Amino acid sequence: MQSSWRIPHANRNHHIDAKFILSGSDDGNVRLWRANASKREGIKSARQRQKLEYDDAIKERYSHMPEIRRIKRHRHVPKQVKKAGEIKAEEMASIKRRRENERKHSKKGQVPRRPEREKMVLATEQ
Repeated sequence: MQSSWRIPHANRNHHIDAKFILSGSDDGNVRLWRANASKREGIKSARQRQKLEYDDAIKERYSHMPEIRRIKRHRHVPKQVKKAGEIKAEEMASIKRRRENERKHSKKGQVPRRPEREKMVLATEQ
């Protein structure tokens, strides 16, 4: 089995290694991505390494069970991150609702509807 390989795709070249993915494009940008983004990198103590190895062995041993497969597919997000996402979604819904009400209760054509893509553009260069 190879430890790394290259995948040419749509004028981009990806180099895949065990821990990182290196991608480059025609415009000269090169990006370095972690192959397993949720895995913590860095120096680990012997106890941490032992726990990670034990966890991997348990996952491998019981991988045939449907409950374990479901848990493995599940994306775990810290509570603060989840709550922040919920708050942000609520704020965005409120802003959208307010803009829609302003548009509904003003003269026809006075407040035009803007596409979502145009809302993200802050400035344009000439």
